[in-house]
Amino acid sequence: MPEVLPSVERLPADEARDLFELMGAAVALEATALEKSIDSMMRALPRPLRAVTKKIMFGGR
Repeated sequence: MPEVLPSVERLPADEARDLFELMGAAVALEATALEKSIDSMMRALPRPLRAVTKKIMFGGR
């Protein structure tokens, strides 16, 4: 169950929507940056270790 934030409840609907959209964009940007970082790290490893390392770290995802 999401936590209720009284300060957000006081925002006008359009500002609350803008905040929600900004948070969604921030989460997406963070996920993209993390994915790029992981890919960069994997490319730095020797080829034979890449698949094994990825499987150990991320369960083969």
